[in-house]
Amino acid sequence: MPTFQSKPFRSSAWESTVAAKYRRHLKRHPFALFGLPFILTMLAGAFFLTPAQALRYERHDRKVRKVKRRELFLYRVYVNVNFVNGLTFPKI
Repeated sequence: MPTFQSKPFRSSAWESTVAAKYRRHLKRHPFALFGLPFILTMLAGAFFLTPAQALRYERHDRKVRKVKRRELFLYRVYVNVNFVNGLTFPKI
């Protein structure tokens, strides 16, 4: 059984294409032609998606509103007034 050649057949027309030139230069400079564009794409995506994420959280904050103390009693939610942020204050 014959073995296949290690190099696939490429016509002379293929050598002049942009893909062939990119592949040839990619072997010499892999970070500059693959790694750097990838990192720049990730940074640009993070930079442009930050305002969209901020809008998402602002919309959520508008939905959640502060509840008055009277409304808490109306809905039968009892809050220990002396307990604030994990600190217990003695009654005066």
